[in-house]
Amino acid sequence: MPAAPGPRQGGRVGLPSGGRILTPSFIALVGYCWLIHSYKLPGVGLWIGAALITALLQPGRPRFPAPLLWFGAWILWGFVGGLGSEYPPVVSKHLNDFVKVWLVFFAACNALRTPNQVRAFIICYLAIFALYPLRGILMNVAGGYSHNGRYAWNFIFSNPNDFATLTFLVFGLNMVAFQSATVAWQRWAAMIGAIFMPVAILFTGSRAGFLGLVLFGILVLLRSKQKAKMISLGFVAACAVALAAPPEAWNRIRSLTKVKNTEVLQTEADESARQRYMIWQIAWKMWEDHPVFGVGLGAAPHANLAYALNRDEWALARRRWNTHNTFLNVLAETGLPGFIFFAGIFVSTFRQLAKARKAFENTVPEWSTDIRYLEAGLLAFMLGAFFGVIHGIPYLYIYLAVAWLLAGTFLNTLTPAQSVATRAGGSRRPIRQPIAP
Repeated sequence: MPAAPGPRQGGRVGLPSGGRILTPSFIALVGYCWLIHSYKLPGVGLWIGAALITALLQPGRPRFPAPLLWFGAWILWGFVGGLGSEYPPVVSKHLNDFVKVWLVFFAACNALRTPNQVRAFIICYLAIFALYPLRGILMNVAGGYSHNGRYAWNFIFSNPNDFATLTFLVFGLNMVAFQSATVAWQRWAAMIGAIFMPVAILFTGSRAGFLGLVLFGILVLLRSKQKAKMISLGFVAACAVALAAPPEAWNRIRSLTKVKNTEVLQTEADESARQRYMIWQIAWKMWEDHPVFGVGLGAAPHANLAYALNRDEWALARRRWNTHNTFLNVLAETGLPGFIFFAGIFVSTFRQLAKARKAFENTVPEWSTDIRYLEAGLLAFMLGAFFGVIHGIPYLYIYLAVAWLLAGTFLNTLTPAQSVATRAGGSRRPIRQPIAP
């Protein structure tokens, strides 16, 4: 459905609008997201099944965007490599899990058909995250419920590193809402989220989370044409973080300066950093020994134990540890071809985002800024994923679907001639302008 530019209010251009919001597929997808964040009711499979079926019954052909196809190719390669793996039951279980995640990705790409649905889904998703994980960690902070000074919540969000990494995706969407909200309460809610999400990330005590916050801020400031506003908001958030963060969080962040070389790792850095360094070495060795197919999808923890038992210098890693690095995990478990397929998910998403960002850079800079927030959120997530294995859960793929669809919604406001010019790298000056104030 062609999108129309959103209304301009108070100097802001809203997201594109048009089409229905409440459809069976939209309701089912929102219900699924509520369940995987709140865990209030059983029946997650029923909700995503309903989203799949109702999405397929909608008018129009099913969508298969490039990231979805790359993800499917990666799973297929994992199946081929698993045929020769030493851990067939493990590979079989993880293949089944990743197929389910692919179906969630497919449902998200097809359940949101109109610009109004994309916009409403972002608001619903932010509300769900605020009501459960974000509220939960802040209540734990207020009550002093921590583990060695590190805070998190429940379920998948009980791991502080994962909590911080997943929050970057929501933070990117939150900044889109803050930039584009034309309703006062939505803008105020997004501004509160922009302050409290960085606070929550720092309270996790995640060093990757701290680095991700720095990266997010740098990416936004470097590309923003409203640097004064962003610096002011960033200053408020930084003050809130500095005043609220516990000493344990700052101690873990300061330990980043100790991780410089192998000798320091063996004598000065904490046990967590030493273990991670050994596990990364083992994962690299797995890939060197199995460069094409890897050790098998999901088999890295089992292979880690087998490798560590054979070398005394890896004694500290003698457990079924995962690789503590999403990209090393993909390389070790599915080989170099699998890594290329997996990288295609991100490369194709960034290409779509870059195309939309450049199309409106000089004409609707608000939309271009929205895309920068999405890019910054995804890059900060990838930095966090460098320190954890987090590609087997659906949150990332829901974000990728929303980012792809929002970029497509922006591009749908271009006329056919403008779309051709954009693809050809020519003039990107749109004929249709946003509604004047």
